[in-house]
Amino acid sequence: MFENPREMEPMFPKRNGPLVDLAMEVHSEAAALRRSLHKITRQSIAGLLRHINSYYSNLIEGHHTHPKDIERAVRKDYDTDPESRALQKLSEAHIEVQKDIEKRLTEEKELKICSKEFICWAHKTFYDRVPERFREIKAPNSDDVLVMEPGQLRDRLVSIGRHTPPKSESLKDFLNRFNSAYDPDGLHGSKKLIAVAASHHRLAWIHPFLDGNGRVARLFSHAYMKRANIESHGLWTISRGLARRKEDYQQFLAVADSSRQGDYDGRGNLSDEGLRRFCEFFLEICLDQVKFMGELLDLDNLQNRINGYVNQRSQNMLPDEEELREEAKYVLREVMLRGEVSRGDAKHITGLGERTARKLISQLLDEELVVSKSHRSPLRFNIPEKVVGQYFPNLYPEGMI
Repeated sequence: MFENPREMEPMFPKRNGPLVDLAMEVHSEAAALRRSLHKITRQSIAGLLRHINSYYSNLIEGHHTHPKDIERAVRKDYDTDPESRALQKLSEAHIEVQKDIEKRLTEEKELKICSKEFICWAHKTFYDRVPERFREIKAPNSDDVLVMEPGQLRDRLVSIGRHTPPKSESLKDFLNRFNSAYDPDGLHGSKKLIAVAASHHRLAWIHPFLDGNGRVARLFSHAYMKRANIESHGLWTISRGLARRKEDYQQFLAVADSSRQGDYDGRGNLSDEGLRRFCEFFLEICLDQVKFMGELLDLDNLQNRINGYVNQRSQNMLPDEEELREEAKYVLREVMLRGEVSRGDAKHITGLGERTARKLISQLLDEELVVSKSHRSPLRFNIPEKVVGQYFPNLYPEGMI
């Protein structure tokens, strides 16, 4: 039974040379990914990735929401079936909390993301948005149901598998140590990215809430990467990689829970090697996801997939879609490359007559293949749910869209 924050040591693995190499590779690939796209186009893709992040983070917790239902939830179009509607609310909450986190990070330059206050705020902001059934917890060894208070630290001892987290009376002390060890303002270079991995485990190990610790840990890791200025984060998601290797994720979390294994396993209470292995796994997932998105967002490949979609539409090969003129691909290419294109330029790009070009632009807007802030504003790249599988294959599991 853990009562003293010293029992959480080590906070970083001692043998971190290979981790530094991995972190540097992630930084390099992430920087290249950021440079590949116009800023406005990046924002559109980052919006899609929030939905992807929500899908996979909830999937890790055993909640499956179809991508179409996530898109409907964002538009406040909820299903009449109570179960489906509840899952929509769960997905919507994740998306909105991620937006709130990003907004706070932009507006509050001194925000302490490792503090107890921020972690509790993230938990409260999420669970205030979801149906009460997701706050209900069956008490062990009885039929009683506990209703969790959003944002409140747990007030009782719990067990998760073989792991028994710190006593509830000591949680504030453990979270204070967590904050002092992982505050990104006190870290430099590759150690910040290693800290993302190590803090992800240690927050799960502390298990500050009765439920929702996994969700909060993944939202926290997103906040940490943003706060630590990991380039292009938002164009890739760690949750996709963790969900695809869910069993490994859970196994490596458990390995890092282990006590020190003899004199060659560090000097802390917990296993140094266990933490190192989790950090290595986590950073390998980061690298895999950055590379995956790098391939998807390669400009030539992305342009070819957009062209392929328009060609299928122009030849009536997609039975559920009406015909779309092949000239649409020229407009879509330019808004993707340039971020935004004026309506006059868009008409000119088509090479069509004024009336036909205007009709095509209206169709693109109606189908949300491009968007505009007003009737006179420039056109911007957009990714409605129906083209996600065409533009970005394998972003969702095969067969989902």
